[in-house]
Amino acid sequence: MKKIILCIAVFASILVACEDEETATIISQGDYPVKEYYLERDPKVNVWGAGMDFIHSECSLSKTDLDYEYMTDSSDFSYDIKFYIVKAYYYDDNGDLQNEGCPAMLLSEETKACKMGEGVSYFDSLTLVTEDMISLLENDPAIDYSLYKDETTGFYDQESLYTALDSCIIGQSFRSDILVVPDGMTEEEVQAVYLVKTKEGGYAKFMMKEYKPDAPNQKQSLVRWQVISE
Repeated sequence: MKKIILCIAVFASILVACEDEETATIISQGDYPVKEYYLERDPKVNVWGAGMDFIHSECSLSKTDLDYEYMTDSSDFSYDIKFYIVKAYYYDDNGDLQNEGCPAMLLSEETKACKMGEGVSYFDSLTLVTEDMISLLENDPAIDYSLYKDETTGFYDQESLYTALDSCIIGQSFRSDILVVPDGMTEEEVQAVYLVKTKEGGYAKFMMKEYKPDAPNQKQSLVRWQVISE
């Protein structure tokens, strides 16, 4: 009798383990292409941001005009992530006013994301979305760029803007003066890979593949994404 009860208990534990495993892995990657685009990093060219829309009517195509758009002050392009750039100002050690481009990746209000790993190899290996992953997804805090302008000069203050962007899920973490690339490794091996829940409720993976590529694309940045599920 004890043996029968023991066998039943073991069998039940196996069933529970199987059910837990099936529940944990809830979404597997569909047949969607990997997409890569060079986006302008010059704030004079990319004035209002480049919006990226992962899921749309043609997301199964390798390339389509619906994937991204350079926005204007009146654009109604519906994006998941925006590559936005302004010039931030600061005083150097000599007290002279200096400026530099301050690019950042900003989530839309309807988008959530979380860092899952690093490098192109990890990007390729990320094919399952689990409940644990989904529980980590978060929105960006609201970033109002007007709050970081100096009232006298109208310039964006570098220090306060950096503080705000560092609170974002992606923010400016991909920049070459911020990202740490260990000796013997390449940028592609250490750039962060993010799981993104799109505004439609689907899932995609996203990364900045190269922040400052070689010529002739040295003034652009190479982004990479792939839809996992609509």
